[in-house]
Amino acid sequence: MRSLAFLSIILIIAGCKNSGDTKLPSGLIKDSIIPRSEMINMLVDIHVLEAALIVKRNKTPEVNAADVYYYDKLFTGYKMTRRRFLLNLSYYEMNPENLRKMYEEVVKKLEIYSNLAKTPRKTTVGRK
Repeated sequence: MRSLAFLSIILIIAGCKNSGDTKLPSGLIKDSIIPRSEMINMLVDIHVLEAALIVKRNKTPEVNAADVYYYDKLFTGYKMTRRRFLLNLSYYEMNPENLRKMYEEVVKKLEIYSNLAKTPRKTTVGRK
């Protein structure tokens, strides 16, 4: 019984990894890791862009060239390449719990945007 408890503790300790020990995806260097907060903002923007493209695709199915254009604009706005983003996404996927927490923040921000879009706006145009 004691050896089973000891073995369980050893396995638990061996299974725990320090985030500093995390191996980087091939092609990603430590200096090019996107900070967590910026990655969250990028994910929000990507989901907003993808939703807009889905709406556009429903109206006009042939939007592939526009897809590439809008994604390129998004990545240019963040001063990065699609490849760097994908490598960073792979990096963050290596820690599923951290990625889940990041996505909780992404969802919160998307909900805020959604609520803002639903809020009626007061206008003074045409009023005296």
